[in-house]
Amino acid sequence: MFDHTQSYTLKGTVLDFQWTNPHGYIELEVAEGPKSIDRFTIELTSINMLRRAGWKSSDVKAGDEVTAIVAPLLNGDSGGLLLELAVPDGRTLVPPVPAIESFKRTP
Repeated sequence: MFDHTQSYTLKGTVLDFQWTNPHGYIELEVAEGPKSIDRFTIELTSINMLRRAGWKSSDVKAGDEVTAIVAPLLNGDSGGLLLELAVPDGRTLVPPVPAIESFKRTP
């Protein structure tokens, strides 16, 4: 479902953060240019794994300006698997993504 050989960085505004099972989700609005805005659906791992990695349901809120590094969807749609998230308070949250030891950061 995801291309684990690539990653890209998205900067945008959180529209929704779903702290749900089986996986969490972030809906992110990203400005592609002065008149173009795209909406990305970013999948996270399970809530249980996020909690064990130190995440809390209050870490991400609608309206937050964040930077997300994601592994893109194989079909090219606007979305991906979250690999890293920089939140407004300066922290970088890293979800425990199974079977991904490292990833290639691309612009």
